[in-house]
Amino acid sequence: MNGKIEAVIGPMYSGKTEELIRRVVRRNIARQHGMIFKISSDKRTKGENVTSRAGTSLIATTVDSAKDTLKFLGENMDYVAFDEAQFFCEDLFEVVNLFVKHGTDVIVAGLNLDFRSEPFDNVMKIVAIADEIVLLKAVCVVCGEDATRTQRLILKEGQWLPASLNDPIFKVEGEDVQIRYEPRCKDCWRGG
Repeated sequence: MNGKIEAVIGPMYSGKTEELIRRVVRRNIARQHGMIFKISSDKRTKGENVTSRAGTSLIATTVDSAKDTLKFLGENMDYVAFDEAQFFCEDLFEVVNLFVKHGTDVIVAGLNLDFRSEPFDNVMKIVAIADEIVLLKAVCVVCGEDATRTQRLILKEGQWLPASLNDPIFKVEGEDVQIRYEPRCKDCWRGG
């Protein structure tokens, strides 16, 4: 029997990792066996945990690529989970399919849109074949409405301004003291 795919998507600060952790905890209570994977290129959190902004965390296995997880394919796991899916390369889609064909359920959590408000292809390919899709929303820091976008801001001359849409897609918060991200609704999101 094939596994199922659960996709948890949304903007930054919407609780994607918290939802992934909640789903894994429920499976653990049900005595299911599995693993959480996180990508080594995401340097925002130290150690071997995935940690939500709310402070909950679970042990995870750090990998350099999605293909590194295939060494666990034959371990008869009930589930695997991938946090921050947008940081994994295109091979994540292939790896997710291999786990599913092996009978393992897959939980994928990640941003659906980049700071330019464009889809992350690897995440959206998984969403297209998912058995369950959860679109989480954050709170817009400008107006308080539901936020479905992530605004990248750059500090320029003492003022936080929208980043240029020509900036690189990946620029991790904390990597540079002059960058931050905010959840925004469609009306308050601004292209730089």
